[in-house]
Amino acid sequence: MKQKNCPTCGKKAHNFELEEALDCVPPKNVLKFGKFVIDKNYRNALYRKYPFYTAEEIVGSFLGYNRRFPSQRMWLVNKYKREI
Repeated sequence: MKQKNCPTCGKKAHNFELEEALDCVPPKNVLKFGKFVIDKNYRNALYRKYPFYTAEEIVGSFLGYNRRFPSQRMWLVNKYKREI
């Protein structure tokens, strides 16, 4: 069942692929943020450590702007011990 309202802002649930709801915390299963597609395992690891991250913080981490968590590229390199 789809969520009717965003638990962060209270407005209608967001489509993070089409909408810029940067200040809202997306559900863990959301992997598409605009043009960015996040690896499911990376998203799960980030969520386990920072379940309260907003869409902006998730995309920022993915791109490498988070000093507390590696970019998706570096996370995958470290996980699989090879260059991506």
